[in-house]
Amino acid sequence: MELNRILSYLRLGEHAESPELAMEAIERGVVFRGTNMLILVCAIIIASVGLNLNSTAVVIGAMLISPLMGPIMGVGAGLGVLDLWLVRRSLKNLAFAVAISLATSALYFLLSPLSDAHSEILARTNPTIWDVLIALAGGFAGIIATASKEKVRGNVVPGVAIATALMPPLCTAGYGLAHLNWTYLAGALYLFLINSVFISIAALATVRWLGYPQRFVEDQKLTRKIKRYTTWIVLATVLPSIWLAYRLVVQNAFAHKAEGFIAYECTVPENYLLDKKVDPANRTITLTYLGNGITPERRTLMEDRLAAHGIAGAELDISTGLSLQELDTKDREKSEGMQRQIDDQSALVAKLGAMRDSLTQISKGGEALMNEAKAMEPGLSWLVKADLPGTTSKDSIKQLVAAHFVHYPDTATVGRMQRWLNVRLNNKHFVLTITADSDEQGKEGIGGRKRK
Repeated sequence: MELNRILSYLRLGEHAESPELAMEAIERGVVFRGTNMLILVCAIIIASVGLNLNSTAVVIGAMLISPLMGPIMGVGAGLGVLDLWLVRRSLKNLAFAVAISLATSALYFLLSPLSDAHSEILARTNPTIWDVLIALAGGFAGIIATASKEKVRGNVVPGVAIATALMPPLCTAGYGLAHLNWTYLAGALYLFLINSVFISIAALATVRWLGYPQRFVEDQKLTRKIKRYTTWIVLATVLPSIWLAYRLVVQNAFAHKAEGFIAYECTVPENYLLDKKVDPANRTITLTYLGNGITPERRTLMEDRLAAHGIAGAELDISTGLSLQELDTKDREKSEGMQRQIDDQSALVAKLGAMRDSLTQISKGGEALMNEAKAMEPGLSWLVKADLPGTTSKDSIKQLVAAHFVHYPDTATVGRMQRWLNVRLNNKHFVLTITADSDEQGKEGIGGRKRK
């Protein structure tokens, strides 16, 4: 008695729409031409842009206007009332809508200059059993709203569209197709398959629960075949999602345990934990320290403590980004290198200064030698002295002296100049060359050197 009373709250009763009107509404939603086709194209473009820009609001807008719920509910309702013509037409239109959606979204992502996979895309590449529950509940809500006289359909159907999210997975699959990312393509298509199958299952169960009349004479053999195929399809769809959900739970548990291990076991004196990375999929913990370095004993202790936190066997990768000793060494080497550069520059400046002083001294010495010679010989125009290169031998000529007169000098003048040069040049070996403006102009003079 109490059970019947509870079940009465779950029956539509007088609020139920007539089966004929409800099935007519479902059949109208199956068709993809005219209004539905234009709305589908708009939904594809909006969803693709929303995923590309990582805009949740835009993606929700695409969910609200997407007409994909129609043919999916048509498949389930058609199976429920044994209307195989409706089932075939729904599957045909759904396949056409999927093909158009994939082609349009793939073309958009090929042309878009933005190619990063943001969170809105990544969220639709790894479905789990929870997506099955969402699709099943959403499918029940959608078919019940269709089968009800109450004016709640306008509120329920948009909510179902957002919950089941049929359009974003198709556009995510288009992204994977455009970028040849088969993981994204497979994950997104699997999510769309989950939503489609369980919305259809919800529609089938609701139509049977409400007792909608069969369109054809009930065939027990056909009914058994439908049940058998439906069961296989449900199992083939659910089992991978259960495994994916289990993997997600395991990885989530590993991430929490790894965070606890890092918080309690990874504080090392005289070291700062600069960076930490936890990779649940590969069971890896990567730690980067700044400080005096991690000793092998400390590393071994940390690895032994993994078991205490329930993550025994996890890979612990510890590295020191830059120890304080290395930092001091680098600073010291840098300072020493700069000091060497300064010393080299100072030596070069000193050498250049010495060369400059030497050249200045040579210039002044040559000028004084010429002034002294002109005072001694009034007919002298100029006198130049130069050192000869490569004069290493004791008796080799080391200097060249060139004297130019107005008139070519006599032998006495030349001898006097040679004696003066011997004294003036400190008895160095030299050669004297004399030229004049007149009296055998250009004639080479006497060469001489001090004899010892």
